[in-house]
Amino acid sequence: MQLFYTTHIADNKALLAEEEARHVKVLRKSANDLLHLIDGTGYLYEAVITEIVETKKAHEVHLNIVSKTLQARSRNYHFHLFIAPTKQNERIEWMLEKAIETGLDSITFIQTEHSEKSRVNMVRLEKICISAMKQSGEFYKPLMHDLCNVKNVLLSNNHAVQLIAHCNSNFEKQSLQAYAGILENTNIHILIGPEGDFSNTEITQAYDNGFKGLSLGTTRLRTETAGLYAAIGLSALLGNRN
Repeated sequence: MQLFYTTHIADNKALLAEEEARHVKVLRKSANDLLHLIDGTGYLYEAVITEIVETKKAHEVHLNIVSKTLQARSRNYHFHLFIAPTKQNERIEWMLEKAIETGLDSITFIQTEHSEKSRVNMVRLEKICISAMKQSGEFYKPLMHDLCNVKNVLLSNNHAVQLIAHCNSNFEKQSLQAYAGILENTNIHILIGPEGDFSNTEITQAYDNGFKGLSLGTTRLRTETAGLYAAIGLSALLGNRN
């Protein structure tokens, strides 16, 4: 099923603009054709094209909503990934795309003591997020949060299971499988550091605030590999409800 994404839905009418409208043109759709729309909040819409507008300034597709159905979430857990952006943009972009395909509900980019990058292109990452959501047939768009200091995350109080992945052998840590009993039907926060890992101070602060140490295997993983490993590992461990 071909999905089109839009947040411009009101009064049983919908609007596709820019890239989404161009996809309609590429697929040679025309008036009275039926499209399937998603808004990222779990709803699947059936809509009929009423007008296609093409000008030098705008490319739009106008539709009438025929039906609206709330889709069940595909996972019985909520996975929020906190990760340091990589120095090369394409590596974190690749990770984001694949993590969404395998199971990601929220992502926050973090600035750490050993971080290699101090900013991220949220506009581009948002486009990648939407594309991955449509490609994988997801109805819920992952929430995306811009770069923040990891100290704000470490000091926040919440009811999630909080895990910090690191390579420091001086701190106790366990595998995802070892935590299986506390992961199901809950919010899961996993922190992934930069290539230089979290500092001793950051790890200590995490443990003092209730985080548990997470081991992702016996080999050192790149940041983007570790993020994807966490997403795939949770999916394999907890399974899908669909």
